[in-house]
Amino acid sequence: MSHSVTVTRTTTTTASSTAIIINTGYLSTLPGILKLLQTVINAICVGLAAYYFDRYYYSGNKDLFFLLVANAFLIGTALLLISSLWSLGTATILPKTVFDYLDRKSVV
Repeated sequence: MSHSVTVTRTTTTTASSTAIIINTGYLSTLPGILKLLQTVINAICVGLAAYYFDRYYYSGNKDLFFLLVANAFLIGTALLLISSLWSLGTATILPKTVFDYLDRKSVV
């Protein structure tokens, strides 16, 4: 008794590509608009403070303090905006935190 066995191999090749999805709908909401506006205003403040600090070099500690605080708020707001644009989960969790609570209270 002779048996024959047929083996069929199927090879599937997939190309892996990384898709970057940006949550652009966040920018159409009030918190998204406020975060974008805060980032732009902070960038202007840091730019002006750095320009005048470098050009005229004020010796007062108030100017240096303003530059440091404006820079810290620029970094914080930009990171919150980027994380909200990058992740859908962050955009839904962030309004429940103190950051957006303070933003909404300052507008109302």
